[in-house]
Amino acid sequence: MQPEAAEAEGRDNPKSEEIRVKECMIHFKLMRGTESKMLRALTYLPKDKQPEIADFIRIFEEMGYPVQLENEHELIFDSVVAGEPFKLDITKIEMSGEKKEEADVDGELRAILEHLIRR
Repeated sequence: MQPEAAEAEGRDNPKSEEIRVKECMIHFKLMRGTESKMLRALTYLPKDKQPEIADFIRIFEEMGYPVQLENEHELIFDSVVAGEPFKLDITKIEMSGEKKEEADVDGELRAILEHLIRR
């Protein structure tokens, strides 16, 4: 087969390769003193990967919230910056291409935690 034919069929053409990623929307509560507000973060993950604690920390740092994990079971993070105390509490995780179970938010979190604990 000649190179032109291979390109026409999409072989050996990096532009035609499908990028296999999915959206991951993280809903979380920012708590500072007596105030709190609900926020969201959007990231992209490989289709075969679930979000991990390191992903959450990276996403929050990119948003300007440097944190460390405080409670793995509840997915609560604490600020690492002295003088700026705040906490982030993940309340919901939505993955594109997966069935939505609107009433079972805790089930989604439980599934992610089970994935993390298996290591």
